[in-house]
Amino acid sequence: MSTLEKISHTFDVNLVWDIDQDQALLRAGNRMPILVAAPAEFNGNDSVWSPEHLILASISSCYVTTFMYFAKLLKVKVRNLKVSGKVEVEKEGKGMFEAKTFILNPVIDFHNDPGTHIIENLLDKAKRYCIISNSVKGEVIVEPSIRYN
Repeated sequence: MSTLEKISHTFDVNLVWDIDQDQALLRAGNRMPILVAAPAEFNGNDSVWSPEHLILASISSCYVTTFMYFAKLLKVKVRNLKVSGKVEVEKEGKGMFEAKTFILNPVIDFHNDPGTHIIENLLDKAKRYCIISNSVKGEVIVEPSIRYN
């Protein structure tokens, strides 16, 4: 009889709000700190990262790192990978604002054509195994552009 192995990781951040500047400094270990504030749409600041931008950045970067993990595992050579994205935040009636839809537009340049099956497998795995995509309530839509050089 086999027992299921539990794997757990913990990630920590620290945030200090600057009352005078109406923004915060977000830190995680020795990583470069990030300034955060509410976006302009919510009476905030257009010059620093907002939580709305950070959640989209988290999904985008998770998608890319997951895609590249599987590409390396399958020995598929990627020449270039870029992702643009947007998040649609909405409120219905007197409800709360929610991030309803996340749209990712990856542009992937392969050195050679690895085959349709391999590309579809990579795209599927990147979306399916992205920790952040699996953690949000809103729908994550991926609309890729594939190129070969």
